[in-house]
Amino acid sequence: MPGPNFPSFRELRLPGGFVISSIDAVPPPLIDPIGRPALAKTTIQGSRIAIVLDATQPADEQSISIYHELLEGLTVALPHPPGSVIDFCEGDFEREARLAFARFGIATPESVLTFVATFGFL
Repeated sequence: MPGPNFPSFRELRLPGGFVISSIDAVPPPLIDPIGRPALAKTTIQGSRIAIVLDATQPADEQSISIYHELLEGLTVALPHPPGSVIDFCEGDFEREARLAFARFGIATPESVLTFVATFGFL
């Protein structure tokens, strides 16, 4: 199964004035901000969002990580996220990302925008 087309996300405008600067896959290990191993890592600088994925993940898990990271990133970055996500914890983001993959399949710019819109990100 082919994975997400990372370059197609470059400069994608997201709700709240954010823009995806890049999505890249790199060799492991990825380490999260508190020193734990991670499958994905998101950096937000100003209005720019960059996502780095573990290159050893299969295509479906890369898509799940993209859905997860964008939903969580927007929730954290916006001063007033939609009420539908305000009380989400890590498990909620993961569940919704897996449901998004089941519904939309491999992440695309269009599916990501539709996905975040379902939570009230406009």
